[in-house]
Amino acid sequence: MDRTTAESGVNGRALVSGDLAFSVATREDDADIRRLLRENALGGWVRLALEREPDAFAADFGLSRSHAFIVARERATGEAIGICEQSVRDAFIDGEIRQLPYLGSLRVAPSYRRRIRVLRGGFAAVRALLGNRAALPYALTAITADNHAAQRVLCAGLPGLPRYRPAGMLSTFALRTAITAVPSEVEPATSADLPAIAVLLQRAYRRFQFAPVWRAADIARLLATGGLRIDDFLVVRRGPGLRGCLAVWDQSIARQTVVRDYVPWLGRLRPLINLAAPLASLPRLPAPGSTLAQVYLSHVAVEDDDPAVFRALLAAGSTLARKRGFEIALIGFAAGHPFAAVVARARPITYRSLLYLVHWPDAELAISDRLAHPEIALL
Repeated sequence: MDRTTAESGVNGRALVSGDLAFSVATREDDADIRRLLRENALGGWVRLALEREPDAFAADFGLSRSHAFIVARERATGEAIGICEQSVRDAFIDGEIRQLPYLGSLRVAPSYRRRIRVLRGGFAAVRALLGNRAALPYALTAITADNHAAQRVLCAGLPGLPRYRPAGMLSTFALRTAITAVPSEVEPATSADLPAIAVLLQRAYRRFQFAPVWRAADIARLLATGGLRIDDFLVVRRGPGLRGCLAVWDQSIARQTVVRDYVPWLGRLRPLINLAAPLASLPRLPAPGSTLAQVYLSHVAVEDDDPAVFRALLAAGSTLARKRGFEIALIGFAAGHPFAAVVARARPITYRSLLYLVHWPDAELAISDRLAHPEIALL
């Protein structure tokens, strides 16, 4: 194992491990961060690049208490060969509001992927350079279920790496949008509804683990800069309050999903699959290089988990998305969430991810096994 030491670097403090230096990214690193995200797609039956154009630092929409990237560079050439991202946001943990770090965007250039010291140095840099005493001593992260290589390495308990504790299974459902009759009880929200939307979301989310804390000010920030409009929120009323809400969130101003490739057999069958897709109510498979025309169905909350109200909101969200030109709507729930079965009946394409709590051996993980409900639009 390489000895890792702290020293002063060009971008401020850095951790050095052999011929690599790990530092907190600045604006000067933005182009390299976007390049690594663009060039290192996620594996699976379809390879997707989760891009952050035109500004990698804007992709948290100003919602985080802190948001930063760690960049790994070759000391000799200065070439960026890896990144990871940490966002710290308010979330419900055992019913209380806590500052929860989320680790994501772990990307390593192909020539360095088999070098464990890249991971050791990156995690050490996150711990040393992005430490937050007010935050929880663990971070939430997600690994796609078919990324077996990452699971083998990260979950093996290797010396110098943090521990990965399983925290549930998360399903992302890709629905083909369609214009249908909008249930009469669903209507667009108005600005006057923002406080009631925040109250409903907090009341519904408090019983879940890792669910985001949505305050009226957070939603107002998204309306100002995050690609949301007030009429993107759909609500079902109950007297002076709300019985349910759902948002149709277009994130393309800051985040894009680009299809890089398919596994060979699927690439050959793609034209036939697309011919049958409308009959089966499935999303089409776009050509490699295409940016997916997708939106997130986010901010989902329904009193008493009423399936009829949720189905009404889901139909209205799909209709609104299609009218605005989006072919795919993404919505996510953990295994065991009552709404997951409702969405599954709509025959979506399903992507599964494994949730983990990432922690160092000396950290305490005093947390119950409540059902997880992270917001996939923020992962």
